[in-house]
Amino acid sequence: MPSFHSNKSTYDPVNRLQSGVKFNVIPETLQSPFKDHFPAYYKGLVRGEPGGFVIHPKFVTNAKKIYNVKVRSDDIWIRTFPRSPGTTWTSELAWLIMNDCNYEEAARVPLSVRSPNIDTHYFTNWDDLAPSEIINARQCRSFDNVEQLPSPRVLQSHLPFQLLPPRLLNTSKVIYVALNPKDAIVSFFHFHKLVKLCYFAGEMEQFVDYFINNQVSWTPYFSSILDAWGKRNHPNLLILFYQDMKKDLRTQIEKMATFLNKSLNEKQVEKLMDHVHYLSCAGEMADCGEMTHFSPEVNRKIDEWIEKNLEGTDLKFVAE
Repeated sequence: MPSFHSNKSTYDPVNRLQSGVKFNVIPETLQSPFKDHFPAYYKGLVRGEPGGFVIHPKFVTNAKKIYNVKVRSDDIWIRTFPRSPGTTWTSELAWLIMNDCNYEEAARVPLSVRSPNIDTHYFTNWDDLAPSEIINARQCRSFDNVEQLPSPRVLQSHLPFQLLPPRLLNTSKVIYVALNPKDAIVSFFHFHKLVKLCYFAGEMEQFVDYFINNQVSWTPYFSSILDAWGKRNHPNLLILFYQDMKKDLRTQIEKMATFLNKSLNEKQVEKLMDHVHYLSCAGEMADCGEMTHFSPEVNRKIDEWIEKNLEGTDLKFVAE
């Protein structure tokens, strides 16, 4: 397994993934101002090439384990950008649809147990920084227990396809939830301001620069979504847009059910919609309201970044 060495800027290439991805420490993340803005990332961040994916060093020691996990034909994988407001919504809907709308079980068992995220434990120095009471309260499943979950499994991940099991898309169903890039930035900024495990000490304008320059975990934003968009015609991939879910949830639920080869009657669809509304009112799905957070100058910078990355593609995001 790759290991982190403070006096080296690369990981042993012998331990690169079978996909060919090799991780290197990003030198700037070991220096000021980054280390002052992100004090929890005292080991810096790493970048995987090819692909440029940025993540915490702890992921590297677990990358092979995730890459080699055995996927099942009845698995449902939910792929989103971290802190995307559609993650909880989609995971809850997928689990209920696949489990005959068993609301009693959904109320009894937390979503983090029913639909665990396979990479959430590797985004920071979790063991060093997270108090045991927080870990216990969240009732998060470790990756080691994922293979023991009964079928059908509904699993979450923020990783790009190249870091996931190579047979995933040809074996399992994958639902990718796309979020407007501006919403993603705002949501991720607030996450970094509120959570000690990845605390950001700077201002929004500075965070935007880190984000669009791919110096934040789980970036670059566009490479993952464009990769999924390029595979959108694959029969095992469904791409949903969070803005569409907000505007016409019924249609998106029916689309999910069809994709998952499940039939829902009118009463079941109505109850699923009510359930999601309850999640929204409970604060699970707070809107981002991104435009109020950006100065005109920063907004123009983000618009240029979006335009540059979408140039030559037919992917479009709806602005609210």
